[in-house]
Amino acid sequence: MIQDTLSLYKEMLNLPEGERSEFFSGKLIKPFHPMLEIMHMPKTPEAMGCIQLAGRDSEMVEMLERLEKADAWNHAKRAMEAAVERFEQACIPLPEKVVVGIFLGNPEFLAMMEGYTGMGSIPGYILIMIDPNEKNLPKLGACIAHEFHHNVLFHHAQWNFMTDVSVGKYLAVEGLAESFAASMFGDEYIGPWVTSVQGADLETARRIISTSLDVKGFMEVRKYIYGKHPMMPETEGFGMPFCGGYAVGYHAVQAYLRKTGMTIEKATMIDGDEIMKSSGYFEA
Repeated sequence: MIQDTLSLYKEMLNLPEGERSEFFSGKLIKPFHPMLEIMHMPKTPEAMGCIQLAGRDSEMVEMLERLEKADAWNHAKRAMEAAVERFEQACIPLPEKVVVGIFLGNPEFLAMMEGYTGMGSIPGYILIMIDPNEKNLPKLGACIAHEFHHNVLFHHAQWNFMTDVSVGKYLAVEGLAESFAASMFGDEYIGPWVTSVQGADLETARRIISTSLDVKGFMEVRKYIYGKHPMMPETEGFGMPFCGGYAVGYHAVQAYLRKTGMTIEKATMIDGDEIMKSSGYFEA
């Protein structure tokens, strides 16, 4: 189900600024309350990486116009239908219902990610935050496919993300998702979390991760995935390039798929630690 956030944003923009926070948390993100509660995330634009609700009306109107012109909501619907069909053909059970919300992203927050990102690790929910532009609008479908893959993987995962996740498992989560998106839309639609890490940076990330695949626990593991990030002071001096783990995960999954000849859908059901260790990507 694609939420009609276009109509809701237009309705919100007609309200006085003082009434918008209540509208945002009560109406605009209402379908996502269960997800946000599971994640212990405040129901605020700031926490979600969305644009501020006051003082930025002209920007919001312009963003909505760009999204509407690009037919973003129908594009999202088609991407979801195609992704569902891929897994159904592979006879892999899916979450019963998935709601997709396209939200106006905070340009400053998204500046390092070509103006877009998503959240899909809680089965049943996909959030897309976007500051729409010519570069990221064509990648919307691939981003939704990536997040839908997370929905499918975590619908089946038998481990706890906060305590049981290892560097290897997390690399596979992101690498499989981006590989699935690339298999649907093509390599030119791969996200900046992969394409921005190349050459010496990619080799640095691979080297750091190669000796740490078994490190466990989300709070420790995340620095290997996100790398140098302004919101993560513990990555200062760690040496991991920004989004290094995303890129390494993608290339390791690609190596695994080439080595085994397995489809991306079938690989989704394989343990992430096994994928990383069997990929051959970390061998000297």
